[in-house]
Amino acid sequence: MAAQTEAAESREAKVMRRLAGALDDYGLSTIGKSVAMAYLRKLPEDDMARVRAWWLRKLNGSDLVPPSNTPARQRGCPELFEGLRAQPVWWRGCEETRSEFPPELAWVADVERNAPAMREELLRLRDQGEEHFQPYRAPSSEQKGGRGATDRGDWNVFYLELHNMDFEAHRERCPVTCGVLERIPQTYGHAFFSSTACNTHITDHNGPTAKKLRCHLPLLCPAEGCRIRVGDEIVRMARDKAIIFDDSFNHEAWNDHASEARIALIFDVWHPDLSAREVKFLSFLQTAAMKRAKRVCEAAGVVGDTFYSVIDQGRRVRPEDARVWGAAAAAAPAGDAKDR
Repeated sequence: MAAQTEAAESREAKVMRRLAGALDDYGLSTIGKSVAMAYLRKLPEDDMARVRAWWLRKLNGSDLVPPSNTPARQRGCPELFEGLRAQPVWWRGCEETRSEFPPELAWVADVERNAPAMREELLRLRDQGEEHFQPYRAPSSEQKGGRGATDRGDWNVFYLELHNMDFEAHRERCPVTCGVLERIPQTYGHAFFSSTACNTHITDHNGPTAKKLRCHLPLLCPAEGCRIRVGDEIVRMARDKAIIFDDSFNHEAWNDHASEARIALIFDVWHPDLSAREVKFLSFLQTAAMKRAKRVCEAAGVVGDTFYSVIDQGRRVRPEDARVWGAAAAAAPAGDAKDR
């Protein structure tokens, strides 16, 4: 019996060493590793089931191979989780047939209710601003020649939150919007105003992870010509009507209007099927990984194709106002654009 107990303890110790070894990718300090190991010891518990399956796949080297039951349109996402509901669109905005938000999306009512105030705040950015929109860029698009993610038109963004990057000056100018975001449970730490110029197509792509959902709230939107495809579903966009979708599914978006831009508030929330403890652990790992990437970027003198260097380089570029706001909105006083 003593020998069996010793063998079992030896197997557990071996497993824990493998678990600890997988943490090396996150650049954790000694204290950070201790915190992470405390979470990993909880993996057998029920409220860690999704993370447990994901972490075991990492240990087995199969985390980049989609699970067999992954929908075809989601297979392009590099970070997938078993046990999470996988549905492309969770709320269809102006095309939604349900009259009430489901419990996990109850916060959307407050977001839509505050859309007029956030639109006024957005327009003040245009009328007052030293802080400005920047071209959307990501390392993967930089590798394709720095053209961003469009095959025609322009996509520009005004970040409010982006992991641990400093956009405090932007947030100070948007207190209403930031107040709305602060009331949303389990926000993901990624929020921005997104402008797609007239005649723009954002090409099809998959988001980087399945552990979150994305909200699009159009604040300035032409009456016709704006839509998004997620998986095999196409949803029309309309002003002040939020669309909630899983951006790990392949998706693309259009603004086919001849002169007007579409500007939306976009932000992410943690997937509602994740437990509170899973969110804490995944958030801890994500913060550690981003801090490590930032250290690498700073050590390299903000050069190269890293997340931080690409975003930082984009901050130095100011797009033409007409490409951000549209020809009509760029020329009109704020009050004239509020009903658009």
